[in-house]
Amino acid sequence: MARIWQLQTSFNRGELDPRLVGRKDLQAYYAGAKQAKNVMALVQGGVRRRNGTEFLYESDEGRIFNFSFSTEVNYCLLFTDLNIAVFKDGVFQVNVTSPYTLAQVQEIDYIQSADTALIFQGDVAPRILSRTSDTTWSLNTISFSNIPQFDFNDALSPTPTDEEQRIDFGSVNAGDRYKLSLEGILTDEIVYADDATTNEANIQRALIALPNTGGEGTISVSESASTVYDVTFSGSSANNWNLLVMTPVYSQDTTFTATVSRLQTGVARAEDAWSATRGWPKVATFHEARLYVANTTYRPSTVWGSKVNFFFDFNKGQAFDDEGIDVTLDTDQVNAITGIFSNRSLQVFTTGAEFSVNTSPITPTNVAVLPQTNYGSKKVRPITVDGLTLFIQRTGKALRNFFFVDADKSYTSGSASVLASHLIKNPVALTASRGTSDVDANYVYLVNSDGTMAVYNTLLAEDVEGFTDWQTDGEILSAVVVDDLLYMYVKRVVGGIDTYFLERESTTITTDSSVVATNTDTITGLGHLEGETIEVVADGAYQGEFVVSGGEVTIDREAESMYGGLNFTPIVQTMPLNQPLDNGPNAALPKRIVRAAIELYESNGVLVNGERIADKTMGVDVFDPPSPKTGLEQVYLQGWDVESTLTITQDEPVPMTVLAAYLEVSV
Repeated sequence: MARIWQLQTSFNRGELDPRLVGRKDLQAYYAGAKQAKNVMALVQGGVRRRNGTEFLYESDEGRIFNFSFSTEVNYCLLFTDLNIAVFKDGVFQVNVTSPYTLAQVQEIDYIQSADTALIFQGDVAPRILSRTSDTTWSLNTISFSNIPQFDFNDALSPTPTDEEQRIDFGSVNAGDRYKLSLEGILTDEIVYADDATTNEANIQRALIALPNTGGEGTISVSESASTVYDVTFSGSSANNWNLLVMTPVYSQDTTFTATVSRLQTGVARAEDAWSATRGWPKVATFHEARLYVANTTYRPSTVWGSKVNFFFDFNKGQAFDDEGIDVTLDTDQVNAITGIFSNRSLQVFTTGAEFSVNTSPITPTNVAVLPQTNYGSKKVRPITVDGLTLFIQRTGKALRNFFFVDADKSYTSGSASVLASHLIKNPVALTASRGTSDVDANYVYLVNSDGTMAVYNTLLAEDVEGFTDWQTDGEILSAVVVDDLLYMYVKRVVGGIDTYFLERESTTITTDSSVVATNTDTITGLGHLEGETIEVVADGAYQGEFVVSGGEVTIDREAESMYGGLNFTPIVQTMPLNQPLDNGPNAALPKRIVRAAIELYESNGVLVNGERIADKTMGVDVFDPPSPKTGLEQVYLQGWDVESTLTITQDEPVPMTVLAAYLEVSV
């Protein structure tokens, strides 16, 4: 019988998919965990108990968003049925009346710049949310101008009526040259001929060539009297046009003029591309000083871009470089757009494929939305981390990174979650923390539809990427990062009733939905947890369990600082042991962990395979705070097993950071 040492100095591959238990050939196997629950993977290699949360507010079911005015002034917005609650630094500021029902809130696409946010949802006309001060906000319908027109040519389309206008040239001579203007757009020069047939053809040809008319077969011209010509706009050119304007270019007589009158007011079959009838844009983004919107009920695969620096004006004009853009995806199936995103390029995500516009700057004449990959995307707004665009695959089982490959001059979509796909459960929200004052890594938070949260730790420069599993006593419904802190909207069952809480992570709290008190022996303000059993920590010392009564709990001494909340259990379990021996690996042979040496950092109350590392938290220490342990702590263990895993956990809400595990194994 021999004894050997097994070292695990890194957990930054996070929790691995159970189907990887046989992949002893992967390097990630030896830097991952069989279970990593309610812990944060550290870029340095270890893991620590995740932060607890502070209770902020109780409301109805809803969804939260970040409103960032500047790096110093940020807000959390809670959208509920027909209302928006505004919070700054975790404190409620004001309610804003909203037109969005709870069902519509779940479908909102939200973009923000400086002191305004734009809100898009297909059933409600887009709104602009503006901030004047912490307590002064307004929500108004966006006033778009020059909404692009489209001829849907269906039963809902307006019945077209021909527009008829009469041009009376008055004093005119053959050889005179002029231009006609329709809605401010000039034709090429037209030469007045000495016969009616030629004049009819010249006027017709010039008007058909304009970019704002319907082209061949939609405009006719006829002479009604000498020097008088009637112009009829029909079909796709039918419209209530402003009167044509004649501008002389050259004439033999200074009295060369023309009078234009209307014979019949036209009605176009074309109509606004988005409206209450046709649906409103569902997704949007800012890119290169334009507002891009996309996906209406009747045009789910179309993207529209505003004029440069005029976000609400979509005038296509004469297709000059700064004018509006209208482009529909050219695909062999209807790919409804689920998101548009600005990163290295304008990126378009759809139900069936991913696209990008690789030209810059984008203009009406060079815009080309090119297919890149074909995984498809859920309608969860993408985010950017480490220069990559992260999106949820249409299946709801993968987090993918969309990035540009210089060698191929195209984008690819790699899987960020292939090693932990079991933790990706049809996410409904995606947000990220990009480093804080005490954490130098990126954390991506995926709110799953089952109320759990998958947390992705990534720092590509250091080859760090891994997932952990966060759970609480309830369901996490929504999450957003504000002021580098994670806010969560959580559904909890209290007294048998569904309740909804806004909570914010705290680096100094180790319980959930917590309330803090100072210089007292009583924690008040716990009405949201009435009748529930909570855990209390006072001056760093664990006090035990208490039942909330009358919205408060009392301990048997006064504390400078204490808090109480719902406990959660952190668990780190190593992958099954595998050591290379002289006769090959021993993964399938019985083995025993004789001794575990755990490298701790400022930790207490740590259990290793059920054995407690001795410290002052044994039992309940209600007086002095425990001295946090840093360094190697050893535990002797019993029992033979084929897998021989090591489980590190806690049953008390105190700090825990595990940097490494050294295992003496008998084989």
